[in-house]
Amino acid sequence: MKQAVLLEGGLVGHLQHLYDNKDLTFKEIKSILRKASTGRLEKVSEKMDGMNLVFSYDLSQDTVKVTRGSDIKAGGMDAAALAAKFAGRGSVEEAFTTAFKVLEGAIGALPAKAKQKVFGPSANRWYSMEIVYTKNPNVINYDSNNLVFHGWPVFKRDRTGNVGMSEDEVGGVDILTQYIERMQKAVDTSGWKVRGPSVVRMRDLSNGTIYQDTVTQIDTAMSDAGVGDSSTMGEYLTVLLKEDLTALKLPSKIEKMVVARCLGLEGAPSVIDIKKTLSKENKGKVSAFVKNSPVHLKGYVRHIELAINDFAVEVLKGLGSTLIDDSGKEVDRLRGEVQNAVSAIESSGDETAMSILAQQMAKLKSVENITSPMEGVVFIYKGNAYKFTGSFAAANQILGLFKYGRKGTKL
Repeated sequence: MKQAVLLEGGLVGHLQHLYDNKDLTFKEIKSILRKASTGRLEKVSEKMDGMNLVFSYDLSQDTVKVTRGSDIKAGGMDAAALAAKFAGRGSVEEAFTTAFKVLEGAIGALPAKAKQKVFGPSANRWYSMEIVYTKNPNVINYDSNNLVFHGWPVFKRDRTGNVGMSEDEVGGVDILTQYIERMQKAVDTSGWKVRGPSVVRMRDLSNGTIYQDTVTQIDTAMSDAGVGDSSTMGEYLTVLLKEDLTALKLPSKIEKMVVARCLGLEGAPSVIDIKKTLSKENKGKVSAFVKNSPVHLKGYVRHIELAINDFAVEVLKGLGSTLIDDSGKEVDRLRGEVQNAVSAIESSGDETAMSILAQQMAKLKSVENITSPMEGVVFIYKGNAYKFTGSFAAANQILGLFKYGRKGTKL
């Protein structure tokens, strides 16, 4: 079951949780959880709470290029274009413009042969990095300003401007990491560091019960849908969608079309195309069902999501950030901020806000579950990158609700 790819929030897009990939089987999900619980996941790195930028180097023009999205097709942005993009945005503008200067110095220190191998002759390969700027923190407060190269994703751009994700076939990130010390020496911007992927060593939890508890909860969800270990997440969702579609009494062919539309599968028909063969009464029903499908899908996955979230909280417990000297102090600060936000929302009397809070507290359970100053970890499985975010995801949502509100809230 091939799903359409949506790159959102910039070129890199949305890192997947295990339950986001409709092609993963439950057997594979359980295998990943087993490896995570025994400290055997491969290529695990810290997920940073910063700002993403994708970069390359054009050897023919001796120029560093960066991108946040579709401008990669035209060769990306230089320093002036990046500054113009974020002009007038205070610390955000400072972060991106200073980071570009640091990146220029760092890449300039690479030998010509290394540049050619890593980036190609004319910005053919692009890599992801995180900008951590202490004057513009998100949720986590880091100790220093950093450029952190990520091990994923890598993009290839051909001569016509076509862009696609690619394996790091030349070992570009490894080469960049080998030259970190040399690049750092070339950086003349005070207080900035250049880093390779921040490798995380996972703990062995094989003596605990978290793995089995998580699998038991996933098995319950699978049993309710009547699927087995060889079934994919997409097949699981299909079963549940069809169950809810039964009430509409649609022809089997139309039902399959609606399911494909709801799951966002590649080549799925539009709602307009589906409605062409329906009666007026069924047109309205199908439109309403597709419109509400995100809510349906979220509900189907909720039990699995909570199980994996609890697992991630335990796996990440006590891990320190590579960019924070006193992790315990930052954990205490985070707990205090989240508790203040929870108390303010609870005392607001805003039913919409309290409903959102309840959903997030079902994941967080207690501020005491904030035990690490890390957004989470990223790991690679069969060429795809996934994340475990634990308590951070819920804490981030609660703080965002408190600081900025949501549509329909009056905080």
